[in-house]
Amino acid sequence: MNMMKKIVNLSLALALVIGTAAWAQPEGGRREDGRRGGGDPAERAERLTASMTDLLALTEEQQNEVGDLNLEYAMKMKETRDENEGDWEAMRGAMMELNQEKEEKLATVLSEEQMQLYQEKKKEFIRKAREHRGKRKGKGKKDSTSQ
Repeated sequence: MNMMKKIVNLSLALALVIGTAAWAQPEGGRREDGRRGGGDPAERAERLTASMTDLLALTEEQQNEVGDLNLEYAMKMKETRDENEGDWEAMRGAMMELNQEKEEKLATVLSEEQMQLYQEKKKEFIRKAREHRGKRKGKGKKDSTSQ
């Protein structure tokens, strides 16, 4: 039972990291060089803060605090990606820790209702991303009847 809880928590944390990064990406989610990433940390933090402001009806004070948090963690995540390039396990672990830290800090800035809405929207985003990922995996496979 305890192991199942750890697996669920780990899966959620990973999904939140991926969801947050994807949520902050620009239209199309690609950089000029064709790779995923969506710009520098400041741009990602700005886009994420704007999305959160609209979604959560943040006050001006909350916008400033959330913006600072988003920038801080966007920079930390970029450093983590750069330091662990090619080592997916190390990067995933570090990203999950950073995401948890950020979530804890966000909970001190957002109201209970805002935090609940934020969590709900992230779960919805993660569900849609998984569906999309499943559809993508099906692409590119050749049908045995087509030759």
